[in-house]
Amino acid sequence: MELEPNRLYAVLTYRGDLASWNWTFYVPNSNVSPIGSSGTLFHVVNSSSDHDPSSGADQWRFEAETKNIVSSPLVVAIVRLADVGFLGKYEDVVGQDSLLPMFKTVAIPKIGSDIHPAEFSSRTWFIEAICTLHDCGVINCDDVWLLEREIRRFAFTAMDKYLQNK
Repeated sequence: MELEPNRLYAVLTYRGDLASWNWTFYVPNSNVSPIGSSGTLFHVVNSSSDHDPSSGADQWRFEAETKNIVSSPLVVAIVRLADVGFLGKYEDVVGQDSLLPMFKTVAIPKIGSDIHPAEFSSRTWFIEAICTLHDCGVINCDDVWLLEREIRRFAFTAMDKYLQNK
């Protein structure tokens, strides 16, 4: 599978549950072939293992990392969201002056914050990030809940194939 250059994708990866996925954004590096074998993944991760497990608190953090998603065995669904070529070349799109600061503005609950960590997930962060990207003119999404349902429906359909190939 090869992705298209200058695109922003939603990538859902398997978490061990039939209807529960890690929700991430991905921009493939068009300088590496096949396209999708290298790129930048933007997501939040739960680092609960980094703190005292007896506290029962989850600690979330934002990460941007280089990944090969086309050959990842955990990828369930890849959904094209937007053409981001207007932001520049790959290095510009994923760099400090483009998508990265937009994603960093999306709130992540800290221990003791008003946002209860149990109500936060990669999906809720992803939805908030879609709203930020819409407000910044990167994507056009008038109904984030409709988009979320469409992506979930696509992922449910893809799960059958994923589980057969597992």
